[in-house]
Amino acid sequence: MVQGYILRELLAQDKPLAGSFAGRTTYAISTSAPAPAVPRLPGTIERTVKYTSYSAFAADMAAGRVPRSVHAVLYDIEMWPSTPLTEQQNPLVYMVRFSKLARAHGLLPILAPARDLMLVRGASCGKRPGENLSQAYIRCGLAGADARAGVLVVQSQIAQFDVLQFRNFLVLAARQARAGNPRVAVLAQLATAPQGRVASLTQLVTAARSVGKLVQGFSLNVRVADVPTADGLLWSLKQR
Repeated sequence: MVQGYILRELLAQDKPLAGSFAGRTTYAISTSAPAPAVPRLPGTIERTVKYTSYSAFAADMAAGRVPRSVHAVLYDIEMWPSTPLTEQQNPLVYMVRFSKLARAHGLLPILAPARDLMLVRGASCGKRPGENLSQAYIRCGLAGADARAGVLVVQSQIAQFDVLQFRNFLVLAARQARAGNPRVAVLAQLATAPQGRVASLTQLVTAARSVGKLVQGFSLNVRVADVPTADGLLWSLKQR
């Protein structure tokens, strides 16, 4: 899974990269409905609209703003102004609502709850003294929140510099997700610069390979400046 504009940048700079998409499903993300066109590639390319608010998604569905060409919708729920406070405080409730509404309209729901939801004031479940965010995320059941979800994105990118920590978190999150829904696809998130800390190609490849047998794929958060690094990572993932 990758932003649509980054996918276009990647292919513009490295046309042979297109062949690496053969036999794979790629979710090309846009941040608005209707979603812009995505490149024609081998394999399956699914147009995906990202939402940071259930209420915005519900409004778009009610108004008929999501075209039939869109296959999947991503709920990126985090502790930020883009997500209403009540949704931040009750992520399990709103992830279920999001998936239910998506399924009712023939869309694949992709859930990406952030670990920082554990810091929201007034949250139904949050971080306890002595816990880190990953521990609270698992205890609060965010990875297993919704049996209707088609894909769970584990926002693991902040741990990618510590391979053991990264892998351990993914082990627990994937186990929890599959306990609630054995058919859910689990994606590990990687970023070229999480919280502004630039990652090298070696660091990204090492993190990806450490969980290669645990997850179905990866969600990539890429800055335009880091397209060459992302290009190298995608070539390395071709070997999975």
